[in-house]
Amino acid sequence: MNYTNYNFYKLKYIGNEVPQDDFEILSVRASEIIQSRIFNRDITGYEKEVQNATCSVAEILYKINNIENKIYSSDNKEVKSESVGDYSKTYNTASVSEQKEKISNLKQEIERKIRMYLADTGLLYRGV
Repeated sequence: MNYTNYNFYKLKYIGNEVPQDDFEILSVRASEIIQSRIFNRDITGYEKEVQNATCSVAEILYKINNIENKIYSSDNKEVKSESVGDYSKTYNTASVSEQKEKISNLKQEIERKIRMYLADTGLLYRGV
């Protein structure tokens, strides 16, 4: 299930951070996250709120992907030291831990954005 599309993202949400190809993939993942938070409830009457939440989560997932790519790509890691004799290269591990902390903060931001868009809809209610 996909709660939104790129046209909504660009024209209604006024998003500009995520390229279309990435958005198509990330919106599916964002929709899955939203669907799990609203316990598979029917979104009738709250389509716009759910679409806004999905776009917001997709943007955060895009930021997380960019940070993860930076962490796991040795080309993008900050070099702390480099030797020539018996070649040695050391990466700055502090920057990796800082990046992981950013990811953690962004994951918390996902929850805040979901609550921001869906708090008044009743979709987040855990009861029956």
